[in-house]
Amino acid sequence: LFEGVTDLSFSAMFPERMRHMPEEIRQKRFRNIGDPRRRDRLMSTYELGVQSPFVKHGIAAYERAFKMLEDTLAETGPWILGANASLAAVNLMPFTARLDYLGLLDLWVKDRPQVKKWWAFVREWPSFKSGLRDLISEAEFSEMRAHGPKIADEVAEVIAEVRRNTAAAAN
Repeated sequence: LFEGVTDLSFSAMFPERMRHMPEEIRQKRFRNIGDPRRRDRLMSTYELGVQSPFVKHGIAAYERAFKMLEDTLAETGPWILGANASLAAVNLMPFTARLDYLGLLDLWVKDRPQVKKWWAFVREWPSFKSGLRDLISEAEFSEMRAHGPKIADEVAEVIAEVRRNTAAAAN
């Protein structure tokens, strides 16, 4: 999920910035990424946006995660492992938050009432607020809110494709 949210964030927020850079500076930034796999990943995301195989893989990973979370919460709720917060929930919170702040979360959870309920519960949890939410500046929130919706239609199309492929494979 970490790479998936990174790729989604990058495809939403940075291509515009990168396109306005002089080519020489943009290429220098890519050359300065020491890990060749990470460089390839960011270049693909920059060049192809949501259509990058890396972004599509991240979207599919979130689809699997939120489906599993919906099923799990239906059995255990209100938290992933029962009545109390656990490391499982804490680990999932920042990734879910980033999708929410980008305005993309509902694409995965609009038809998943248990996940929606869990997320509403998490947002009000004092430890979430002090440990994550309150540490993000209004400028960062504003940037995410401005750029996330730009890719929402494409992300929705990929989610629909993933769901069709999953249904076809199950038959």
